[in-house]
Amino acid sequence: MEVRTACSSAPGLAEALEEVSLQLQGFAPTVLVVAFNTVFSGEQLVSGLEARFGCIIAGCSSCKGALCVVPDASSAYASHTNATLSLFAISDPQGHYGVGQHQLDPEDVQASAKSALDMALYASGRGYESPAVIWCMLPPGQEENIIAGFQSVVGETVPILGGSSADNDVSGKWQQVSTLTAGHDHIVVLVLYPSRPLGYAFSSGYKPGPQVMTVTGCDGRQLNTLDHTPAAAVYNRLTGHTIDGFLQGGNVLAASTLHPLGRKVGAGDHYHEYLLSHPHTVTAEGAMTLFSEVSLGDELVLMEGSRDSLIHRADRVLCNALDLLEEGARPKGVLMIYCAGCMLAIETDLTLMINELRRSHPHLPIMAMYTFGEQGCFLDGKSRHGNLMISALVFSA
Repeated sequence: MEVRTACSSAPGLAEALEEVSLQLQGFAPTVLVVAFNTVFSGEQLVSGLEARFGCIIAGCSSCKGALCVVPDASSAYASHTNATLSLFAISDPQGHYGVGQHQLDPEDVQASAKSALDMALYASGRGYESPAVIWCMLPPGQEENIIAGFQSVVGETVPILGGSSADNDVSGKWQQVSTLTAGHDHIVVLVLYPSRPLGYAFSSGYKPGPQVMTVTGCDGRQLNTLDHTPAAAVYNRLTGHTIDGFLQGGNVLAASTLHPLGRKVGAGDHYHEYLLSHPHTVTAEGAMTLFSEVSLGDELVLMEGSRDSLIHRADRVLCNALDLLEEGARPKGVLMIYCAGCMLAIETDLTLMINELRRSHPHLPIMAMYTFGEQGCFLDGKSRHGNLMISALVFSA
């Protein structure tokens, strides 16, 4: 197995395609995982990539572009923190891969997810056995139901990783692309049966604070009350009045990025993991909408983050994934998901993050998508959807 990355910061699609084609000249990819800025048309992008590479394509739009590390790159093709087009190219002739897609039916989300996964499994030629990993690229909004649809096919033991496609301003211009399609409301899923082992990790750059609250009123992604008090009022008090100006309603994405709500999952004796929910808006009634679901009776912890923790967490999660590779496997490339909310919080310091990745792993091709939701697998083996999370998938030889 070999892995390469290629990227371009060109504002025009034709120029960007030409640049990445030159970087991958002489390389025959089996699969291209694609991340791109929504200034490009997904349909035109797929057409251009198919004409040049003729391989499996799966990808989605990434907020303001994507992070891409090209090891040993010439000055003409340097790494980028916000590449307009980024490719993660896998050459694995002995492996098996399949991509599937299905337009999301809001009346039956799980059936849409099942159809997309069935198509991918059939295309892989190995649908009679469980894949090593399911990598998904989703429209935001129904991720928990989509995961449930996948699990209705393969059970709960197959790791599900990936991200929810993003745009530049939360205006709904996100796109999902595959060899088969491009659109804004498609479930795209890639199944992997690689010839060599994989390592993966899923975490966040936040630590739990002392405040613990109980969900006493909710409706899916709307958090109505905490400890029988309007959720926004409780959140505002515990965060030192960070959303004072929004208690009658408004968008609190930026104000809440460093203080998400966490649920303890897969807790062990000495190590606890937390799945995060990012507050989005405050309603006129004082409820808070989130980017992931909560349930009645959930205990939520007010999490604490900082710019410094978000800058360094990408490298730590990558190192965790490397540690989980089986002994003797040599890492060849890393595909990452990095929450767009975290990226926007440290946007002026993204160079520090990419420089740390390059110093720590000078010979590894790395690509990271900035997403509006993250899917991953914790140490308890269960895959979940969360917010403000980071995941890493390591390919080896």
